[in-house]
Amino acid sequence: MSRRTTYAALVAAALANAGCSATTIEPGHRGLYFAPNAGGLRHEILPPGTYRLGFCFIACTSNRIDDFDVTFSTHTESIQTKSAEGLDLDLKLSVIYRPIVSELYPLDTEIGANYYDEVIAPEFKSACRGVFARHSYTELQARNEAIEDEVEAEVRRRTAGRHVEISSVTLETVNYAPEIADKIRQKIAGEQEAARAQAAIAWEAERKKELVMVQSAQKKLELEKGAETQKMELEKEADTARFKAEQDLAAIETERKVTKAQGEIERLHAESDAAKKIIDAKADAEVAIRLAHAHAEDRKAETAGVTPMEVMLHAYDALAHLGGTGTTIVLGDWAHVPGFLFPHVPSLQNAFSLPFVPLEGLQRPASPGVVAPASPSHDDAP
Repeated sequence: MSRRTTYAALVAAALANAGCSATTIEPGHRGLYFAPNAGGLRHEILPPGTYRLGFCFIACTSNRIDDFDVTFSTHTESIQTKSAEGLDLDLKLSVIYRPIVSELYPLDTEIGANYYDEVIAPEFKSACRGVFARHSYTELQARNEAIEDEVEAEVRRRTAGRHVEISSVTLETVNYAPEIADKIRQKIAGEQEAARAQAAIAWEAERKKELVMVQSAQKKLELEKGAETQKMELEKEADTARFKAEQDLAAIETERKVTKAQGEIERLHAESDAAKKIIDAKADAEVAIRLAHAHAEDRKAETAGVTPMEVMLHAYDALAHLGGTGTTIVLGDWAHVPGFLFPHVPSLQNAFSLPFVPLEGLQRPASPGVVAPASPSHDDAP
């Protein structure tokens, strides 16, 4: 084979081997891309999928993806420790954990992919020994859940800031020391004996209780019989009293109805008398009104035929009676009538001239508001 042919074969083999290197991130996992010749470890967290690492020609690339399982994982540890009494305990506990997805970069750079053996396992074992050393072996069964929670809280405190999440801690098995097993068996036997004694005591107490209940039932029955008899007597007395009360109420009701009827009769009599008086008063008033109307009609009929001359004559008659005898009455204004027209008529002279009054008959003028006494008339002169 010629040198040219050998070189061509080598080139063909290299081209056949040349290709793209790739890796796959499975579901439930996350990855960080590491390229030694291109910036080192990248911060981006890669989800599940297939990723190319580079081309392989003569030698493959050194790029890789650091894969992290982000699902919950469980590890079981065997712990040898001592109880609060100093007795040996052989325990198996499990811890459930996973990395914090958002902190995969600092987890990879600070601790690495083997973070359980580096961080969780030693802290978990130390926390278990510290917690169980504070508790008695008798508490392991009675306070199982509380002790698990205490261990869990201690592990979380110890792994805080280590970029991992502690989900829970469970106590799987407990193997006691031989002396503890003997004590437990003795305790169980004592508890069983105490349970039997307690059962016997309970049975005796129950029997006494039933006896007391029977006696109480008999006494209750006797009391109920006496109470029933007394109740019947009381009911009989109550019926008698109720019948008497009903009779009294019926009598009171009858008396009330009679009184009401009498009052109604008196009211009707009073209304009748009042109505009669009203009718009589109305009749009297009507009679008076009719008499007044008749009298008015009579007066009207009498005055309807009187003439003015008759009225004047009646008036003169009234004046004549009023003046009496020897009195002169002048009607109208006669002050300016000459006296010579009636020279020798004494009555007219007396009427139109001042009378003679003696000096001693004059009186001092009366003060204002006082009426002077009237002078004597001609009829009174001697």
